[in-house]
Amino acid sequence: MRQKMIGLTLMMALTATVSWAQGGDTQQLVVWLKNGQKVVHALADKPETRFNAGYLMLATSRVSVSYPLTDVLRYTYEGNIPVVGVPTLKPGEMRVQQNDNAMAFDGLEDGTCVEVFSLDGKKVATQTARSGQKTIVSLQRHPAGTYIVKVGDATYKFVKR
Repeated sequence: MRQKMIGLTLMMALTATVSWAQGGDTQQLVVWLKNGQKVVHALADKPETRFNAGYLMLATSRVSVSYPLTDVLRYTYEGNIPVVGVPTLKPGEMRVQQNDNAMAFDGLEDGTCVEVFSLDGKKVATQTARSGQKTIVSLQRHPAGTYIVKVGDATYKFVKR
């Protein structure tokens, strides 16, 4: 049940409403597929992204499309960075944020262990969550590559570039 709640909360946290900046038509949402294809959506079309049942779902006033997550390498915003409104956490919810070198978790229960493993199974980092505080796991001192992050009963893939 906890893993299902974390998964649902993660999907809710990843669902963002984007407020669009005025000006330039160089702003775009780019979906990078593993087959090398690059799909570009203009931010002027106000794309909304959601994650549901293993799909990245994107809807604009012109098109609705879904991509299997197994086919998506990443998606990025290019041009002027839009302002993203992130939902407020409710009790029992968790939010995950990441950049190139770290993952941050909000809303973890006190004492929850966050462990990071290399693909060969070695534990490379560990943090213990403190209630009401952001838990940050940094991989800045580790080489680029893919890591497995275990948070309670849930696991995440983290790609460090």
